[in-house]
Amino acid sequence: MPRVDCPRCGVVVASVPWAEPGSRFTRDFEAECAWLMTVANQKTVSGFLHVSWRTAGTVARRVAERVKASMPSPFDGLHAIGVDETSHRKGHTYITVVVDHERHRVIWAHDGVGGDVFDLFFKALTPEQHASIRVVTGDGARWIDPCVGRWRPNAERVLDGFHIVSWMTDALDKVRKRLWNQARRDGDEKTTKRMRGVKYAVLKNPGDLTDRQSEAFGNLRNTGPKGQLYRSWQLKELLRTLLKHPLEQARGELRHWVFRASHSRIPEIVEPAKKIRRRRPDILRTIQLGYSNARLEAFNNRIKVTIRMAYGFHRVTNLIALIMLRCGGLDIRLPQPTI
Repeated sequence: MPRVDCPRCGVVVASVPWAEPGSRFTRDFEAECAWLMTVANQKTVSGFLHVSWRTAGTVARRVAERVKASMPSPFDGLHAIGVDETSHRKGHTYITVVVDHERHRVIWAHDGVGGDVFDLFFKALTPEQHASIRVVTGDGARWIDPCVGRWRPNAERVLDGFHIVSWMTDALDKVRKRLWNQARRDGDEKTTKRMRGVKYAVLKNPGDLTDRQSEAFGNLRNTGPKGQLYRSWQLKELLRTLLKHPLEQARGELRHWVFRASHSRIPEIVEPAKKIRRRRPDILRTIQLGYSNARLEAFNNRIKVTIRMAYGFHRVTNLIALIMLRCGGLDIRLPQPTI
């Protein structure tokens, strides 16, 4: 490639259409490297293409930026978005992810979590893009509501049904652990064995139980003091099913559920019951609009797989670029053979 020694700018290399400025690779090679990283782990790609881990991450970021710049803005025509966080490193290190519910793709991701990070997403939007957002789904994190209120006060804030049920699922597991530890201290081997046998069964939906788990579950009604674990499981299932009912039916059922859970005298259940009573308007709005973060949770699972594939990345920006390549609908154009 020709170079020019400019007295003002120094040595300048001529621009070429088949490589990016500052890159040591052709665009075709970078596209192939980035595509391989979406289907194989970083170590495999680095070894196959004979590049370093750091180089592979930089290439992924460069390709993601190039492909994104060639496509229409993912923020145009947004109507319903979901926000959630996922950990990418030990020590409570998170990435905040925003998805488009209607087009089923990740549209934005950033290092960190909280209102300040979510503000960065809204700052990236134009006034027209702001105005098109009608629904924002998410979990019960306290930083979501104030942020939505500042940037899109007229949008419907939907509390995700997946997380509503997860509050009860977590409480149910705490009940099981307490009763199991109590049975061990009391030397009640029969109850201890039953509690251990339903460790995973109580967290499943009834239709997903194996025959062995169903049999073990049948003994729960009279297991433990006053059947606390069985009653806790019943409350979890009642909550899960009422979220699928029509709004007017669910309204009365939710009121009855809150009363029953609040008076259950099971400490682990009373706490989520208070939270659900406090968030009752949001829960009813969730039932009315029918949006769910289940797809976002599926994306989170795929993102966790991506994090494992990208093990060794030194910069979180490179990891986010790979997430966008795998989950953001970015179309990598692979080089075609010329005949």
